[in-house]
Amino acid sequence: MSTPPQNLYEFGPFRLDALRCLLLRGGRHVPLSPKAFETLLVLVLNRGRVIRKEELIKRIWPDSFVEEGNLTQNIFVLRKALGEGPNDHRYIVTVPGQGYRFVAPVREAETTAGGDGATLADEAESTERVASVAVLPFKNLGDENDEDKYLGLGLADALITRLSSLSSIAVRSTTAVIRYADRQQNPREAGHELGVDTVLAGHFQRAGERIRVTVQLVSLRDSKTLWAEKFDEKFTDVFSVQDSISEQVARALTLKLTAEEQRLLTKRYTQNTEAFQAFIRGRYFWNKRTAEGLKKGIECAQQAISIDPVYALAYVGLADSYNLLAGHGGLPPKETFPKAKSAAMRALEIDNTLAEAYASLAFVSYRFDWDWTAAEKNFQRAIELKPNYPTAYHWYGESIVAMGRFAESIAELHKAHELDPLSIPINTDLGQSYYFAREYERSEDQLLKTLEMDSSFVRARVLCGAVYEQRGMHDAAIEMLQQAVALSENNPLTLSGLGHAYALAGQTAEAGRILEHLLRLSRERYVSAYNIAVVYTGLKQPDAALELLEQAYDNRDVWLVWLKVNPRFDS
Repeated sequence: MSTPPQNLYEFGPFRLDALRCLLLRGGRHVPLSPKAFETLLVLVLNRGRVIRKEELIKRIWPDSFVEEGNLTQNIFVLRKALGEGPNDHRYIVTVPGQGYRFVAPVREAETTAGGDGATLADEAESTERVASVAVLPFKNLGDENDEDKYLGLGLADALITRLSSLSSIAVRSTTAVIRYADRQQNPREAGHELGVDTVLAGHFQRAGERIRVTVQLVSLRDSKTLWAEKFDEKFTDVFSVQDSISEQVARALTLKLTAEEQRLLTKRYTQNTEAFQAFIRGRYFWNKRTAEGLKKGIECAQQAISIDPVYALAYVGLADSYNLLAGHGGLPPKETFPKAKSAAMRALEIDNTLAEAYASLAFVSYRFDWDWTAAEKNFQRAIELKPNYPTAYHWYGESIVAMGRFAESIAELHKAHELDPLSIPINTDLGQSYYFAREYERSEDQLLKTLEMDSSFVRARVLCGAVYEQRGMHDAAIEMLQQAVALSENNPLTLSGLGHAYALAGQTAEAGRILEHLLRLSRERYVSAYNIAVVYTGLKQPDAALELLEQAYDNRDVWLVWLKVNPRFDS
């Protein structure tokens, strides 16, 4: 896209520098991906008129075929960057069925590269300290094989674990960067998407018993390389490479570390490369959040443990996979959670300073033991040990909402969101907390934003359908839940939600058919009694619902913890 005659455009508290591709607010840099920046610039240049979606797509992606969802995602990112909330359209207005219009007054100011505008931008960039970093999965330059398939993500995951022990910098989690594992991505564009100041990117190549690693740390403020290095080591010395990268990154970012942080920066959880590879394969599958992936995660964690029985992080991987399997895999909680608890406790026996293990144990405490005191204690210990661990804030916020502590829950989930803004589960559970707090408009807004990020995420659709129910929007609820059922391939959780929606809409025959299907399925395999009770509640059959809830109680059902706050059971 060619640069327009004017370089600077000012609106509200913002200054858009077209020449330098910068958006500033009060002199501070607002991170945007290159395509999001181009979208904003096109809107500003055509302010006051409706730009059709087709025209925007053609101008922003002139040589590519892209879906409309890419444009929708850019608009979502821009609204968030500009601080627009629900029903707040100070800058960008959507014109249904047509496109978008930029409505804020804009003042133009032409400057040269050495003029005041550039100086202000330079000053803003030079005075900001580095506050965040993303470690991208390393790319394999050699022949791809099963052994090396997960090594690039594993190297990133190991560095993320080390760097996230530092309190002075926010490190994007593995769940945030995993999307870049299987695709080529410009580090600068990835960094803008992830909303960070710096990006650590690298390549590796296995050659016999040796591994060659090339790595660079790039500042997004000026695209300068802050540090770069090449390593050529025996593969068995891959941990030394990780030590060196961690230390030199901290040095390049001029971080002031405590003695404990310096120790954690080069802490090794295993000395065995085979165990390390098995562990990172397991984390790759765990991050998929599917029944198949979680079962594969268990298999890999067990393999790592068999190779190195004192590999504490491998026990955490085992615990986390078992923790999520009851909700995702249709297995009885009494089968999965005791194994998760045993693995988390073994991890703490090996290393009682492991924040991840405290978070895993706390998850069992609230979802299965129903021991709220123990859960809160362990979550707070995890946060104390690793203030940058988003999962601890995420699960903690998820737990205290069950007790009706809505404001605290939302605050904890916002902390998780700040650390991992692109996490689909975190964004979804923030919407869930709004739903439980009866803030239905905020919940809908949050869940629709989440679906703009990933339209295939089933649980966000299930929750959005539940929100529409509470707002009396029965047709919208049914449509949303039908989509969830299709995406989940008739998962009982999504079917129960759809049955409840049919019942509230007066379509009792449809609700009855779903109920019969769930009852028949429950005679063949484990189906959550809670989910069946949801349909009975919609059909206004409280005795049957209470009987099923008693069964759910006996089974220690994973969904029962929110019974007190779930609007579907207000009756």
